[in-house]
Amino acid sequence: MKKAFTLAEVLITLGVIGVVAAMTLSVLINKYRERQYVVGLKKAVAIIDNAYRLAIYENGGSNDFGYLEAEYVPLPPEEGTGVYDKNASQNSEILFQKFSKHLNIIKDCGKDRGEECFPKTIKSPFRDQTWDLVTMQGNARRFVVLSDGMSIGLNKSYVYIDVNGLKNPNTVGIDIFQIALNKNGIGYYDDGSEGTLKCYTNEFTCSSWVILNDNIDYIHCDDLSWNGKHKCK
Repeated sequence: MKKAFTLAEVLITLGVIGVVAAMTLSVLINKYRERQYVVGLKKAVAIIDNAYRLAIYENGGSNDFGYLEAEYVPLPPEEGTGVYDKNASQNSEILFQKFSKHLNIIKDCGKDRGEECFPKTIKSPFRDQTWDLVTMQGNARRFVVLSDGMSIGLNKSYVYIDVNGLKNPNTVGIDIFQIALNKNGIGYYDDGSEGTLKCYTNEFTCSSWVILNDNIDYIHCDDLSWNGKHKCK
C-alpha cells in the first residue's frame, strides 16, 4: 500500500503556511515602510541643509535675509489662546526667495493653496491630537513639493518635512518631521543632552533621533533613551 497525504491534510497544511506567510509579510511590509521614512528624512535633511548653506553663503555668511521684525498679535479665537508673529508669513516668503533656487521644486503652492502641497491635518502617533500647519497662525509657512515627491514647509526658523507628500499616514514622527534653521545650517530640537527622549512628549522633536539612530522604533516601545536603549529589540 502506498502512503500519501489526504486532501484534508494538504489543505490544513496550506492554510497554516498561508497564515504564517500573511503574518510575516505584514511585518516585512511595515519594516520596509519605516525604512523608507528614515531614508526619506535623511535625504530631505541633506537637500535642505545644502540649499540653506548655499543661501547663507550667497548672503555674505548671514542667515538674516532681510526679515521683518517679529510683531506678535493674539491668535484667532478658533486657534485658542496665545499669540503669533503676524510677519511670519512675509518672512517665510523672504526665505523662500533665497532658498528656492537651490531646490528642485516641481510644485509651488504659494500662500493660499498650501493644502495642495502639504496635508492640512496631521496627527500624533502617541495621542489623540491633530494640527493644521497649512492655515494656522496666519498662513505662516510656505509649502512646496520637490522632484522626488517630498513636501516641505518653510518658516524663517524651521522647516517641516513630509517625506512622502500627501500620502498617509501624515503623522508627526513617522512621515512628517520638523528641523530647525540655525545660524550656519540645520539643527534639531533634541540634542540628547538630557538623556530622556523628548520625542515621547513632543513628537516635533523626533527628527534628531531618526537621523542619529536610524530608526523610528519609538512608535513601538516607550523605553528608548539617549543613554539607554536605542532600539526596541
